Amino acid sequence: MSLSQVIKELLPGKQPSEIEKIGNWCIKREKPDKLNAIPKGKIVNVYVVIEPLSRLIIRQEQETTDVTVVPSRSGHSLPAILNPKFQSGAVRRQMLTLLHEWFDRAKKEHMDYIDELKKKYGYSKDNYTCVMRPYLRRGRSEGGKAEEVFEGYCGECPNCLIFGYAVMEGAGYNVKSRVEGDLYVSPVPYEKAVVRVTFNAVDDIAKTTYRPESEESRRTGALYEFSMIEVGIPFVGKLVFRDMTLAELLLTLVTLARTTRVGGRTTHFGEIRIHIPAILFSKYEIGGGYEIANRILSKNGTKVPTIEETINEVAEYVKQFEKQGILVLDRELGDRLRTLSQENVDQIVLQAWKDVLVLKKSLDEFTGTKL
Repeated sequence: MSLSQVIKELLPGKQPSEIEKIGNWCIKREKPDKLNAIPKGKIVNVYVVIEPLSRLIIRQEQETTDVTVVPSRSGHSLPAILNPKFQSGAVRRQMLTLLHEWFDRAKKEHMDYIDELKKKYGYSKDNYTCVMRPYLRRGRSEGGKAEEVFEGYCGECPNCLIFGYAVMEGAGYNVKSRVEGDLYVSPVPYEKAVVRVTFNAVDDIAKTTYRPESEESRRTGALYEFSMIEVGIPFVGKLVFRDMTLAELLLTLVTLARTTRVGGRTTHFGEIRIHIPAILFSKYEIGGGYEIANRILSKNGTKVPTIEETINEVAEYVKQFEKQGILVLDRELGDRLRTLSQENVDQIVLQAWKDVLVLKKSLDEFTGTKL
């Protein structure tokens, strides 16, 4: 199945002419060319609603148990999710998981896919070991052990060429992320969105919630508290995708829709569902989560909006920009991305991998890096 047919499945309400416009809007990158490294000004504004399915721990980077907040225009403090926590801490990890699963399965079932990536498009590795960790190449130790296998970002997969990567000084060039975001803001004031929860710490050795303090074995309770976002409190925001091919766009959307957790202690909390009610293909970045949250707050006051009400407000907000580009409004898009067949996802991943390898070679030409 071609990618244009995949688009038709994802957007059944769109006319063929509209599907064609979306395909034509995306970048065409068929062979290496240093001109591919030059920004093309193709912006995809992706508006999202994050629905907590369990309580969330959303904090600043410093040691604190409180929730990240931003001031609203009306004076209320609004809970917010910082983009690094969402994009790097959740969405990017989800794409890595998807790519590793695809590569491992392709080596067993579709080795011709891997052969094509290596022989025709120049993929340099026999295995896929890209991981989120600082890049570190270990030399051979005194004991003669081989250098470490896992070196961080590989620099030639969709994860690296879409979300960007940095290299050690003198080891080449850095690649900037083509996915950007700012804040995902809740239109619900802090006092209605946040609940403080007390927990008991269980000692792993004694299997008790009490710990000895002195020789007299006096014990004290091991209690701690977290401020947590309550279930069902919506967050609104926007991501920007820059200069993407159709396959890169679809892969990033699939990854976004299938991201299921965010925040601290996600082994216990942080389950979410991502809704994508609107996408705007334009020549520049338009709108944002803070503006949408303030708009909803001004209408609802301190009333907690439902997820459906929030999605409707996002759609109404984006409609004012429909003359600025190609507007896609579809309440069910996130659900369709989650239920897209494995065959279609495999096709998207394969084509996206080809596209980013062409981009990698183009960047090498542009920077004068030895191929």
